[in-house]
Amino acid sequence: MATIKRKKKQPQPIKISFGFIIFGFIFIYMLVRILISFHDRELSIFQVEESSYDSDFTKTGLALRQEVFDYCSKSGYVCYYIRDGEKVAKGSSVYSIDETGSMYDAIYDLQNKQENLLTEKDYNDISNQIEIFMAGFSASDFSEVYEFKYSLDNKVLELYEELALEQLTENSSFDSTFTASKASNSGIVTYYKDGFENYDINNLSSDAFDKTAYNRETLKTGDIVTAGSAVYKLVDSDSWKIAVELTKEEYDKITESDRVRFMINDSGKVISEDYETQEKGDSRFIIISMDRYMAEYVSERYLDITFVFSDTKGLKIPNSAIVEKEVYMIPKSFLTGGSGSDSEIYFNQLVLTETGETSVVQIAPTIFFTDDQFCYVNPTGVDEDAVLVQNDTGKNFSVATAGRYNLKGVYCVTQGTAIFRQVQIMISGDDYSIIEPNTSYGISAYDRIVLDGTTVTENQIIY
Repeated sequence: MATIKRKKKQPQPIKISFGFIIFGFIFIYMLVRILISFHDRELSIFQVEESSYDSDFTKTGLALRQEVFDYCSKSGYVCYYIRDGEKVAKGSSVYSIDETGSMYDAIYDLQNKQENLLTEKDYNDISNQIEIFMAGFSASDFSEVYEFKYSLDNKVLELYEELALEQLTENSSFDSTFTASKASNSGIVTYYKDGFENYDINNLSSDAFDKTAYNRETLKTGDIVTAGSAVYKLVDSDSWKIAVELTKEEYDKITESDRVRFMINDSGKVISEDYETQEKGDSRFIIISMDRYMAEYVSERYLDITFVFSDTKGLKIPNSAIVEKEVYMIPKSFLTGGSGSDSEIYFNQLVLTETGETSVVQIAPTIFFTDDQFCYVNPTGVDEDAVLVQNDTGKNFSVATAGRYNLKGVYCVTQGTAIFRQVQIMISGDDYSIIEPNTSYGISAYDRIVLDGTTVTENQIIY
């Protein structure tokens, strides 16, 4: 039987198509990009914004005036003729002593009558006082409630005293039961005491500004007074002083100017006055002297003083964008004008020619800024081993010996490349800073900067 021999197949060469090659290149490229991305840091961009900041601050002010007590010479009930905070002329009657108690009885009868004796105007006055207090009340200073209570009690007592006095004047025995007391000087009458009447302003201390320890007593209680007791207080001068305790930073800021601008109790009225300073150990005070507005605050010992400064406008940038760049400090005397230009933005640099001789060429590196002595020059525009020559004297300066200065700046990518731009910080916060606008070789509003300045290098192409 004949055997059948099978023909051996010859191996066929592997054919690589053009599409397979393209796919391979793409695969390798993607793999390389993935590996590189593991080492890349995310690049975020921030758009520069225009901004402004308010450096005003509010402190507690201690009001000190020329305050004189008047003491009664007899015991009895006091009938007041002048309301709290009103001005009285010299020789005018301020109060009378009711030795028999007729005024006290008259007020008691009025208060216990069933009929309504107060007018609509009286109620409106009381209501207005309550609304004003509620608008300015802060739960953090609850002691003001007690002061307001005394003030409101005095207000109501004054209204009943006026009604009682009208009734007693119709009584023929009125003159025999009252002893009038007249003001020894003109001034403003007030009815409280707190121990600050004779306070020595030349010996200020931090304790004087502790409102939690403040104790205020009203002189107008409606009770019987004994001979020798203080009945009222007369402020007989328009001159007064406001003392304020400050931190070192606040003190330094205020003392930059000869005058201080401030508002009292958010009045909206900005006042400008001279001031004195006083330092006691670690405590710092200013004393503002005033000749006006005293009558408006005569019943207040502590005032809210808001110091007012001009609003400052600038550019807002994140602190994470700020980096430092080392620049050269080249003496300003080596600056010179260029050919056909009077602008001194050039340096004369010594160079060696092919023949071995020296010549001078002008270079114009970026000069971020200058002061009285130095130019602060971008190192990328001048060789470290360069030698500069002074135009008039021929004196040489080696850049290698130049001082170094760490200049703050950001990387601006508005043009697609990370370019270093200097910044001058006006005020720095926790997350953002306000910088000077219109800085030479700086940034402008709406420029795009790298959010994290440590994620790029200078002249890196971004997109």
